[in-house]
Amino acid sequence: MKEFASLYAALDLVESGYEIYPLSANTKTPPKGHHGYLEATRDQNIIVDWFQNNPDYNLGLRLDTSHLLVVDVDIHDSAKNGKDSLMELQRQGKTLSPDTYIEKTAGGGLHYFFKYTGDKVRKVDNWPGIDLLSDFTVIAPSEIGGMAYAPLSGRTLADIKPAPNWIVDELSTNNLNGASEYAYTTRLKKYTGRLLDEMVQGANTGDRNVWLTKMAGRMFSVGADPKTVYNMLSVINDSFVDPSLPSREINVIFQSILKRESKGVH
Repeated sequence: MKEFASLYAALDLVESGYEIYPLSANTKTPPKGHHGYLEATRDQNIIVDWFQNNPDYNLGLRLDTSHLLVVDVDIHDSAKNGKDSLMELQRQGKTLSPDTYIEKTAGGGLHYFFKYTGDKVRKVDNWPGIDLLSDFTVIAPSEIGGMAYAPLSGRTLADIKPAPNWIVDELSTNNLNGASEYAYTTRLKKYTGRLLDEMVQGANTGDRNVWLTKMAGRMFSVGADPKTVYNMLSVINDSFVDPSLPSREINVIFQSILKRESKGVH
């Protein structure tokens, strides 16, 4: 890297409204005593102080405050080749604009930059070898292992295009990291998901007491605090039991299970 290349690049970035932060030379990690993207700034005096004293520092860009998204396409792992994933997405009609600002990474991958104003996220391997980043990233002219991050075709950040709609949809909080809703809920059901599903199924006349007793026991079994169990029993009874039991019967159920659990503890 040319001397003060990071400083000059940093000053250009902040003049364009972006926030930057320092990284240790030849790494993606902050220097000792620094706090990574959390201390990113547009203050030119601070930036000059950082990079004049350490001209070999790499350069980090904070993405959320810069309203940017990076689609990080890695090729390090043959089993998770991001370029293969890009081809598969293209077959589904999901393409990334070739006209946006793109950098070649030190590892030979690609960083596609897009304008984005959604939530701050970091989704690693959202597809095999493809990460979605809207928190922070390494940026040119940083070097790792003697290989530099560099723009493709002489592009600048002025070339950044808006994120495609299918990427924005992927990053919505309802999309659960790219997994289908079925796959996500199936995974969670190994833990408390099954219990929550049973709670909302509720009960009706005939098995209300038995069912609520079972729910109380299961909540205790997963380590819930007694106060939590009691409050949840009241909520479940009011919302999912038809007709609801009188509060005195909820108290009886709770006290009987609490007594049983207390004996188990002693």
